[in-house]
Amino acid sequence: MEEKLKAELKIYKLKALKEKIVLIGVILILLAEVFILFLFFKKSFSFNKPVTKPYVAEININKTITIKYINSLMDKINRLKKDKNLKAFLFIFNTPGGSPSGSDEFNAYLKVYAYVESMAASGGYYIISAVKPIVANKNAIVGSIGVIMPHYVIAKLAKKLGIEEDTITVGKYKEPISWFKKATPEQKEYLLKHLLLPTYNNFLDTVAKDRNISIDKLKKYADGKIYIASSVKGILVDQTSSLTAFKEKIKYKT
Repeated sequence: MEEKLKAELKIYKLKALKEKIVLIGVILILLAEVFILFLFFKKSFSFNKPVTKPYVAEININKTITIKYINSLMDKINRLKKDKNLKAFLFIFNTPGGSPSGSDEFNAYLKVYAYVESMAASGGYYIISAVKPIVANKNAIVGSIGVIMPHYVIAKLAKKLGIEEDTITVGKYKEPISWFKKATPEQKEYLLKHLLLPTYNNFLDTVAKDRNISIDKLKKYADGKIYIASSVKGILVDQTSSLTAFKEKIKYKT
């Protein structure tokens, strides 16, 4: 009988220990969740806390340029402009480019401080050409002034999957190219003449006016090549500087 009681007592203690361990685990999980929520609300509070002294607003342009992205940036800037403590905007570029239309819209809008940290190529350079002066890290990539229209032919893959094209159009040029066949010389000429060259010329005109250089001079650097900022100083870039030094310079000016 005594041995049986000892065994039952041992089982009871083990059960109680397991329950205690589970309870401790639940408490720890709850504490962790509370801590995470605390950090979240603390961060949110800090983010929403109004700035009470003069400051420079940093805007990172670090995505592919699209109309939607540009509109969101302009909305953000317009909201910040209402802050009386805002002294200046500093746009930090790390973008490979994107939509010509989006780049053109933002170029017309962007008359602020800007800095090329790692890259302002293609549409990114289209935008930043509006800034005077253009300041960049000496190793940043700029340029890629040109226009591209990717075209992929998926005919072989479509055939394997049993997919056929059956597009109905009215108008010879309504479907200038198809993913199911290579573009003909006539189609390429049409797209080059009516889409790519006009877009390229708009790109050149805008940059030439913004940079106050001739089209002929700019064309030497507008064949799609990319450049390290320090190698085109005085042409595509005005100054090279570290971001830290440039921030200090802005603070001193403002």
